This record gives sequence, structure tokens and C-alpha cells, in this order.
Amino acid sequence: MEFRDATVDDLPVIAAIFLRCWTISYASVLSENARASFTPESAEQLWRTSIESPGDKQTLLLLDDEKIVGVFRIGSDKDDASRGHLFSLYVDPESAGRGFGKKALQEAKDRIAERCFTQMTLWVFADNEIANSLYLKSGFTPTGKSRTTPEWAALEIELMASLNV
Repeated sequence: MEFRDATVDDLPVIAAIFLRCWTISYASVLSENARASFTPESAEQLWRTSIESPGDKQTLLLLDDEKIVGVFRIGSDKDDASRGHLFSLYVDPESAGRGFGKKALQEAKDRIAERCFTQMTLWVFADNEIANSLYLKSGFTPTGKSRTTPEWAALEIELMASLNV
């Protein structure tokens, strides 16, 4: 298993993983309309912007035997620049249950800590039981903040963890 920076050449695989997560992993979290809102082209464009114009963010891939099995994006928290933030973490549903999410999350925490952040935040759908379990077991706790993005129409909660720097 290894981690590496994503490139534009990885976009088709990243978009495919993202879409599988939206259509399979979020079946009990998001409405059918919300899940159908992304096409392969729009998913690829979303990630293209992240890779081509990253700002202070970094898009990373998790590979298992040279196959991309996960993607995540980290950077500074847009609401509090003194904290790091996990913008997204997707593990291909075909590779679920093998500890890749836990390994990607630990790598994200380590890289955020390397940037001298002492705290890391993230937003997660409240009904995403698998992701919430992973985050809570990894030291994240609710901050009390929540939001509902109109296009997803699903409650999200903010979680935060302290990091060892």
C-alpha cells in the first residue's frame, strides 16, 4: 500500500470511485435525485478543479498493489485557517472493509500534522453510519455545528480531532 499525489491522468479512476461511492455507499444517506446529480463528466470536472487549482489543498491517492482504491483531499479549514481540514475521503466500495478508510484517514491526519496544524475538522453526513464510526473511533468528536446543503438535502455534522504534532 502506498500514497501519492493525484494527477490529471488519474481523473477517470478518481471520478469512477467518487461515483461508485455516491451511488452505492450513499444509497441510504442521499436521495436518488442527489445521487444521480453527478455524471462521469461532472465528477471528473469537480476533481479536475481540485487537482489543477489546488491552492493550499492536496489530493492524494491510496494504492493497493498499484491499483487506486481511495482518494482524499486535505488542506486548511476555510472557516478557521489555524486548523487542518479533510475535505473528502472516498474508498472504492469494491475495496471496502479492508481497512483502507482507516489507513487513508491516518495518512490525512499525519500530513495535516506535518503542516503544523494541531486540530483537524471534517464534515460528514449524519446518516453515514460507516464513515461516522470510522471518524469517532479515530478520535474525532462532534463540534456541535451542522448544516444542510440544499442540493444534497441531507444533514451534515462537523467533527474535529486533536493531532499529535
